[in-house]
Amino acid sequence: MDHGRFGSAFSEALTARSMSLGALHRSLEARGVRVSLATLSYWRSGQREPEQAGSLRALAEIEQILLLDPGALESLIERRRRRVGDDVLADLSEDHEAIRSMLAQLDFRSPSDRLVDREVTLKYEIGADGAPLRSTYVVVVESIQPQADRRASVLRIRPGAEPPRITPLGGYHLGEVLHDRERGIVVGEMLLDRPLVVGETALLEQEVEYTTPDPDDNCYFYWAVRRMTSVSLWIRFHPELVPARCEHYTILDGEEQVEELETFGSSVSRTVNGFGPGTLGIRWHWS
Repeated sequence: MDHGRFGSAFSEALTARSMSLGALHRSLEARGVRVSLATLSYWRSGQREPEQAGSLRALAEIEQILLLDPGALESLIERRRRRVGDDVLADLSEDHEAIRSMLAQLDFRSPSDRLVDREVTLKYEIGADGAPLRSTYVVVVESIQPQADRRASVLRIRPGAEPPRITPLGGYHLGEVLHDRERGIVVGEMLLDRPLVVGETALLEQEVEYTTPDPDDNCYFYWAVRRMTSVSLWIRFHPELVPARCEHYTILDGEEQVEELETFGSSVSRTVNGFGPGTLGIRWHWS
């Protein structure tokens, strides 16, 4: 029987850990995760794959139990690969239709239909007037398609603002860039220095300089359209203008959770491991 990529990888991971389905089932129950033994058997055989939010959360626990990298099994789900663009964009942004249309103009179905983000570090710099100056983005991408040679970058800026200056700093050069001025959406084409084979990773870095001052801006966030190994946000303020308080927030399955953050000198940061799909951000308040 052809188990498919997901079923085969799941079966191999169980074998590598010398763990039976029964033992895995008991480990999940001990963590408060409810999934039937029959369902686990279907997943291992490749007859079915996790689809619903509860099943995907259970799969994240399975990856931990089997000592796999976050997303190692989820990235192999065939239905998930096909549907991630439609379903997750709709969950992450109310402008998902406009974003999807702009992606289609550049021949993308989703931001991650060829390359998926595995780890990302984002730095956001705020000037003395409280307006953002620039952001720097370093991402580890992994190819999920043969000869993957480009990815899409989706940026949000203030509606009506001039488009930012995007500068490649390593791993790619910039292709076509689209700007929806009314909604404040920028979609860019990142053309890799060479194609990647399936499973190969690469580091990409870019800088974005904001050309229209926006002192009312008080948050920075990242959309994780798939499960990430780690997401790091680092907000750097001008030494003479440090906010009164900061908070870290996540939005998962439409539910927002907020946690206060303490500044470190004139900056604030947050790193989350095993995150997504969802939104992770930092807000700051001047008073």
